[in-house]
Amino acid sequence: MESLEHVAPTEALLFILTCIIIGVATKYFLSSVPVPYTALLLVFGLCIGLLQGVAHEAHAFTATLSLWMTIDPHLLLLIFLPIIGFSAAIGQEPHLLRKNWGQILILAWPGVVVTFLLIALCAKFFFPYGWSWPQALLFGAMLSATDPVAVVAVLHEVGADEKLASVIDGESLVNDGSALVIFLVLQQFVEGYSLSAGQIVVLFVQLAVLGAAIGVGFALLTSFWLAHIFNDATLEIVLTLGAAYACYFVSEELCGASGLLAVVVMGFSMSVMGGRHITSRIKVEMHAFWQALEWLANTILFVWVGITLGLILPPKPSHPSLAMEVEFTDFLTAADVGYAVVLYLWLMVARTVTIGVFYPLLCTGHVGYAMNWRTATVMVWAGLRGAVGVAMSLFILFDPLITSDEYKAHCVFHMALMAFATVLINGSTAKYVLKWLGLLRMTPQQVQVLQHVLQEVDDICSSKLQHLDPNPVLGCPDPKSVQAWTDVDARASLASAQRRLRRLKALSELQGGSSAAAASSKAAAAAAVGGRGWRQLVCEYRSRLLHVVKAKYGELYQHFELGTGEIGTLQEVTDEALDATHKHHHHEQQQQHASADVDVENAATHAAAGSLTDWRRLKAHLEAGSWGAALSRACGAEQLQQQQAASKLILINAFVGAHTAAQQLVSEHLAQLSTAGAAAADGKPALSNNDTRNSPADSAVYDAGAMSHASASAASGGSRAAQQQQQQQQGADTDGELQAARLVLQESKDEVAAALQYAHEVLLPEHPALPQKLMSRYVAIQVLEEQLGFLESTEAAGLIRGEEVKQVQHKANLRL
Repeated sequence: MESLEHVAPTEALLFILTCIIIGVATKYFLSSVPVPYTALLLVFGLCIGLLQGVAHEAHAFTATLSLWMTIDPHLLLLIFLPIIGFSAAIGQEPHLLRKNWGQILILAWPGVVVTFLLIALCAKFFFPYGWSWPQALLFGAMLSATDPVAVVAVLHEVGADEKLASVIDGESLVNDGSALVIFLVLQQFVEGYSLSAGQIVVLFVQLAVLGAAIGVGFALLTSFWLAHIFNDATLEIVLTLGAAYACYFVSEELCGASGLLAVVVMGFSMSVMGGRHITSRIKVEMHAFWQALEWLANTILFVWVGITLGLILPPKPSHPSLAMEVEFTDFLTAADVGYAVVLYLWLMVARTVTIGVFYPLLCTGHVGYAMNWRTATVMVWAGLRGAVGVAMSLFILFDPLITSDEYKAHCVFHMALMAFATVLINGSTAKYVLKWLGLLRMTPQQVQVLQHVLQEVDDICSSKLQHLDPNPVLGCPDPKSVQAWTDVDARASLASAQRRLRRLKALSELQGGSSAAAASSKAAAAAAVGGRGWRQLVCEYRSRLLHVVKAKYGELYQHFELGTGEIGTLQEVTDEALDATHKHHHHEQQQQHASADVDVENAATHAAAGSLTDWRRLKAHLEAGSWGAALSRACGAEQLQQQQAASKLILINAFVGAHTAAQQLVSEHLAQLSTAGAAAADGKPALSNNDTRNSPADSAVYDAGAMSHASASAASGGSRAAQQQQQQQQGADTDGELQAARLVLQESKDEVAAALQYAHEVLLPEHPALPQKLMSRYVAIQVLEEQLGFLESTEAAGLIRGEEVKQVQHKANLRL
């Protein structure tokens, strides 16, 4: 029989390769299976572990498993936790992180305390194992570490609210660190040490506070270093990788603090203050690099967790090198499976109590975005367990100072089973829970906007074919082939969106009685333009315009027209304006549920209450900086005063440019709406100006929305009055959307006018030479970018090469 001593260390590579093959095959072949990726990995790992119960000659996987299943858990965490912790933390949206920081801390510290105490009560009084209080508390701390990677993946996949995903993801990251800190403190008691209150405080401060301080220190150092590196992808990416591992090692091994907490705090801090120091052109590459590393780490860990569970379940592994430190079969019985079921249910209860205890504070909106009962339910369901908890159970298994083999066996068994059950059950059903709670439901206003977006998407191909000049060599393409290859099924999606909209309207008519059926065209239009539904549509357009403005700021930053400070200020101002828009939208929805009355006279007043606010917020920031300018004048710092004025002009110029670009998009959208409205008034379908239908099926989908009145009339016995009413309602909807888009467009123009007035009346009189200097700077940036592009293209073509070219590129990059 082969023993562990005869296994070559190089055999460890086989396990990594196997995990990669399993992960890639799962992603490729099982992407349509309605089960989360991590849950499938657990199942495959469980099957591999159970297969070890057969004769080991039947497979050649035993050697590599013997290395990975006996790995030191500290080494396991050292390899993978810096990747998982840093990647997830630095990927957080800075504004959402700052906004939700209070909720994250509440759930990750006091919330963890409540959770692990409740689990300890179950272990002490329900389990028949006779554990002491330290053992029960340590068991509770081990199970309180959450890992909602599957739920967060589902939230991103289905396009759920980013605010909710941010809270769940951030809470889980800090939760893992806090649970590990509590676990390490309680482990001292289970090992037999007697600690005084002062020693407990010192140990807690060393693990938690010192770990967080080390994370902040590494974030500052790494951000400072990144600020002095420009456009070097290799150096910037390797620097962040080395910094994450160095932070974990220094904290865990040299200072005795929590390495996981240090890495998470480092990632959060860099996301808030230092992430913008990464060169804009490198961000995509760096994101792809860390995303690939995180995927690899999660793949290996979840397969490993599944194999661990398979090895501790009967039958025993046939090979002696796979035997655990404890013979689990000597302590596990069929009754333990029943206790595991109760424990799973109790975990859900504990999570519910934890969220419920802090819900009165979380729903106020004072410590983040206000939580409601729906988002709280998702938070409860997102309480998955994962690899960090399993690693803590291995700390217990391999701890020589913990002498109870029965305690070790049950800790590893229940932890592995809870990780498997929560990921498989909660992760697999998260999407259905979101649907049941209505968090994926689109409002009628969102469906209306979606209709026009899908129409434009579907018309791109026909427009391209119409304006395409023949190629001198290849001639003209085959329109049918091009349409077949570029078909993204937008018309089918449009028909689906319109069906949902008609169902919502039908439900509204049933709830409102038959009075709407007798409404005239004028009354329908008035309701569309003056009602709360219209005001919600205005909020929707404001939100979309602000998103376009924010994206434009990112483009300006990529083209070096904004610095790291300016882009941070502008995006923060836009995020605050988006928050105000969403808050006003939520208020309108509450009013709509409370009363269905329509007030046409005060519609404009209500709409203006939630108007665009990003210029007002930016102006407040500029005027707050006036104190610094006054201080500079008093101190005679003329150069500093000019720099501050230049920064203000850069902000205003970017604000005007971004809003102008957004206005152009809204104007194009208005042209599409006007065409659709004119066609609806004539009773004709008008998804586009170019009818490119090639088959009866395509024609049917094409006319699904515009001819919806025909199906309605057929259902009512062919009533022509119903036909006319449907046409009138369509015209009213289009008119309402036109009015909403025009209102938001005018608001944006007013914002631009106010910004220009501020610049000409406040800034330019004091610094008349600044505009020319800034314009010269922008032109210089454009010239440098064109020079770099020309050098890159000619070098790629093989026309130039050598050290001299590299020097010119380096100098141009330094100029930029």
